[in-house]
Amino acid sequence: MNEITAAPEAPADELLLTARDGVAYVTINRPDARNAVSTPIIEELVGFLDRLKTDTSVRVVLLQATGKSFVAGGDLKLFAAGLEMTPEARAEDMRTRAARAGRLCSTLACIPQPVIVAARGPAVGVGVSMVCAADLAIVSETAEFRLSHVHLGLNPDGAATYFLPRQMGLKRANAVAMLGDTISAPEALELGLVNWVVPDAELDMRAESLARRLAAGPASALTEIKSLLRSSLDRELAGQVAAETEGLQRCARTSDYAEGLSAILERRPPRFGQEGPPAE
Repeated sequence: MNEITAAPEAPADELLLTARDGVAYVTINRPDARNAVSTPIIEELVGFLDRLKTDTSVRVVLLQATGKSFVAGGDLKLFAAGLEMTPEARAEDMRTRAARAGRLCSTLACIPQPVIVAARGPAVGVGVSMVCAADLAIVSETAEFRLSHVHLGLNPDGAATYFLPRQMGLKRANAVAMLGDTISAPEALELGLVNWVVPDAELDMRAESLARRLAAGPASALTEIKSLLRSSLDRELAGQVAAETEGLQRCARTSDYAEGLSAILERRPPRFGQEGPPAE
């Protein structure tokens, strides 16, 4: 088991990073602050995710939080400091914070490995953006979501305005962002914000099972699938067909493709991720 510790500027017990059996476990551990994300936590998390881009031993990322909340947005104590600033200084501070949140959620969306969010309790502000940025979201029946920026006189950040219309349609996204109402777990499922709602006592077990299932899958194929689906709404049809063709060529060179084909012919479950040369 590899233990990956946080940088000195981020208290080691506030961001727990562990890689084991093909799964990178990312746990935000500030339950007393409802897991509000501080600047050091975001910076260390982005750095960790950046390193994963070239780590072929990690096949899936599981993002979760301790306690009864997922992520209660940014730290309001830090935002409150803006009241002592000039409007120009406050605007620059907000620019820096928004850019940081955007980089975090963009990185979650763009790293090659599938990202799973497992959430219980409230997800607020950038917490909603993190759920949106993940490839799959499994949540407890206690989960609730609130894009609360409008109540502070702000627009959303963390690329929420990019993800929401694509995931639930423009009219629904307008309601979520403009009203800032609380969305229950069943409502989030109906809107397409999450994939599964499970009993609270089962969340950790179900999320672990899902992560292990993906970690046992064909890594190259999952990377191609993530990339193709993420980019599909920004391409015309011919471009998407061309991208699929190129992806299939890359997959066909892998040992996972040879293993999948052999497993079908031999009528047995595939064993992906085994050492071996690329398929000829």
